[in-house]
Formats: sequence, structure tokens, C-alpha cells
Amino acid sequence: MTVKLISDNKEIPVNMIEFSDGAITFKVDELPENPNYISIHVCPTTPVYRIREEIDLLTDAIKHSTVCSYTRKKILHLPYLLYGRADRIFEKGNGNPLHEFLCWLDSKNFDEVFICDIHNPKAILEHPDLRYTEVSQLDCFKNSLPSNFNTNYDFVLAPDKGSVEKAKTIACYLDVDVYNCGKERDVSTGKIIRSTLPEGVDFTDKTVLIPDDLCDGGFTFIKLAEQIKDAGAKQVDLYVTHMIGSKGLDTFKGLIDNIYCHHVVGKYLT
Repeated sequence: MTVKLISDNKEIPVNMIEFSDGAITFKVDELPENPNYISIHVCPTTPVYRIREEIDLLTDAIKHSTVCSYTRKKILHLPYLLYGRADRIFEKGNGNPLHEFLCWLDSKNFDEVFICDIHNPKAILEHPDLRYTEVSQLDCFKNSLPSNFNTNYDFVLAPDKGSVEKAKTIACYLDVDVYNCGKERDVSTGKIIRSTLPEGVDFTDKTVLIPDDLCDGGFTFIKLAEQIKDAGAKQVDLYVTHMIGSKGLDTFKGLIDNIYCHHVVGKYLT
């Protein structure tokens, strides 16, 4: 099941039926009378193209329940913000997927939407009526660590200037310094050519943590880890809130020693 329904601290059975043409429908059973709240939890492994439809159809099923008042408090847990990286029009002819999705989400009138580690929070500020709470990268990080976690990092390394403020919160939690890398881009294509390590930092025999909000194919982290190891570091760990891992995890072997994530997005990793 790709969505869960919680009401007054109790999980409510949700039956999803998928028809041969790909259409889906939901049936909700055992809703309590006059609940204090109804909370929909979206699984981050749900394909992005399905999430909007599932929220629409499940909220409709709740609305037509004979024992539940639809005017009760409605909460949405959306761990991975759909189209979070598509936060502007990049080229002529493109749409603005994130803006369009946030307009739709605003129309659903949830009393609160919980979202983890938003790639660009400024994009949501353009939708002042959307009542949302961001679960910070630091809180996601703390909730992702194994119970036996005891790594003593020498410092935290932000992969670019855009991630340094979030990296600072993790560095403060770990009580270590933070440095940030630079990026060189091809001005004609926008693609990252290479990352540049901070000047004057000694990596010899150091244990380094790289935190970021998202890992897709991992090219940036792989190339960065190569440079860090070449500079003498003995251990490089990676933390990401949203792990897509579209190229698998074998690409990180020999370069990144440990990978931590808050949740897996999509179906590339199991």
C-alpha cells in the first residue's frame, strides 16, 4: 500500500483496487465517528506521477464515508515534495511543475502538510495560504542514525554554497566545524563540471561527513569523494534525506564508506 490513513492514533484499513486499464479506486472502512483528525501518510517510494491521483481519490473516499464528518482536521504527511527540484522555469518551453503542484495542493485545504527537508523553501513562500510544516534536515538526520552510531567526524563538508546553512545545523549538532565546496558549471549547458574543495583545509587522515537533501545518481558525491580521498581523508560518509539512488549503490563502493538516509524515494533501491 502506498498510502496510510491514520485517525486518532489508529491506522484505518484502506483497500485499493487497480483495474486492468490502470485506473485505481479506494475504499475506506471502519472510520470512527467524529474523529479529532484524519491523517494521510504518503509512502515516499510511491511514483511521483501517482501521488496526486492517490491523494485525490483517497480524500474523495473519506468524503463519502457515512460515519465521518469531512470538516474534521485533515493532515497530510508528504515526506518527499513532488517536483521539489523543478522550482522555476529553466528553459523556454518548460512548465513550472512545482508551482503547479503547490497550487493543486493548496486547493485540497489540508489543515497541515508535513514535508521533509525542502530543496528550496523559498518556492513555497509564494503560496502563503498553504499551511505546512517542514521537518528540518537536522531532525531527519537525527532520526536516521542507527542506534549504535558513534562516529566521531572531524568536520562536515557542504557540497555547495546552497547547502551550507543546513550543513551548519548538523555540524553544530555533532560539535564540529563545517566547510563548503564550490562548483564549476558549463555555462552553456548548466552541467556541473567539477566540485572544488575548500582552500586551506587539511584532509589528511580525517573522517568527513557530507550532508545534503537529495541523492539521485550520485555523480556529484562520487566525484567529490574522489577528491577528498585523494586529499588524504581516511573516511567519507554521506547523509541524504531523500535517497533516489537511480544508478544503484555499487557506484559508491571504495569512495563513500557509509551512506545514511531518512527514506528511499522511488523504486530504484529496496
